[in-house]
Amino acid sequence: MREIFTAESHDLAVVGTGVIGALTAYYACRREPGLRILLVSHGSRGHGATALSAGFDTPTGRDAAQRELALRSTALFAKLAGELPGLPRRDLPVHWIVARSGATALDATLADGSRTTPVDADRHQALSRVFPGLRVGGDQVLLSTAPMAVGGPRALADLLLDQVLDRPGNTLAEGFRVTGIRRDGRRLELVGADGSVLTAFRTVVAPGPWALEGPVADAARARGARVKKVVAFHVLTPPPPGAPALVFEDEDAFLLPDEAGGRWILSITSPDWDRGPDGPLAIGPHDRALALALLDRHVPGFVPHLTGGRVFSDCFTPGHLPIVDTTDVPGVVMAIGGSGSGYRLAPALAEQALTLLYGRTTAP
Repeated sequence: MREIFTAESHDLAVVGTGVIGALTAYYACRREPGLRILLVSHGSRGHGATALSAGFDTPTGRDAAQRELALRSTALFAKLAGELPGLPRRDLPVHWIVARSGATALDATLADGSRTTPVDADRHQALSRVFPGLRVGGDQVLLSTAPMAVGGPRALADLLLDQVLDRPGNTLAEGFRVTGIRRDGRRLELVGADGSVLTAFRTVVAPGPWALEGPVADAARARGARVKKVVAFHVLTPPPPGAPALVFEDEDAFLLPDEAGGRWILSITSPDWDRGPDGPLAIGPHDRALALALLDRHVPGFVPHLTGGRVFSDCFTPGHLPIVDTTDVPGVVMAIGGSGSGYRLAPALAEQALTLLYGRTTAP
């Protein structure tokens, strides 16, 4: 085997340059300015789920643990906004269609303790001009919450990675697929698919949808992780300025305005499990049928405009609760299972990974 980098080992290797990996590296070098960080990506940096995510941040949680992560991430995003003036993130109004019997349960998911409010007739009429033909079933209610956030996960990852790589001693290794990690005395050896070796003293593995391949695959499977196809359609009609998002709570779907793209994004829950990121991925007829049925039920005016979209994979874990944990190799921590919420929970997950690795919080 040969080492690509013959210089002294890096202090920290971060495997995965999506938004979680980028935040991990950023927080590490903010806390320890002299830390030598090696960023490792098996493709180009920031690709995968981060590059295709809609970046919708609803600070909600299915249980107390998720709500705690959401609250912490909200606070950390606020800090990032002060540190990085170009942070791609903005607030937008959010409305929800939910079963009448589920309104109380929806309130319970709001991490900040706020409550939904019913949409009155005048506001409903105004929303019908944004969402043509807006329909709410007889057993459903239309609710409003405080503004939530939307960001650009790929742009955020690029911004953070640039900050890290601007520091002397930090390095990016692209096109290096890590197949295994082993300890050799004090050092960790990251073994590549071509037999090359990178070295570091500690490692965080944040592989996104590649969690079931490579160095933490066995640990991920042992904790119930699976990969799943994620589909986001394009609705090719321009949203008006300041348009809100519309969440279909019972269908686990949402409409998000993409003003820059001149379209809406319709994210649906695809039924296709065990579809990894390296396999052939495409929007199938069953995905389109689900999307059309949803629009026909709630926003029929958008049906003629449903055209194309984006498809990718993500790693899902039991209860959709991300896993940040040690592995059987000392000095290696994994952060997996974004379950479609990797962007909105990324700051808290990165902080947890570094706390677990170093025994103290590393976020400033």
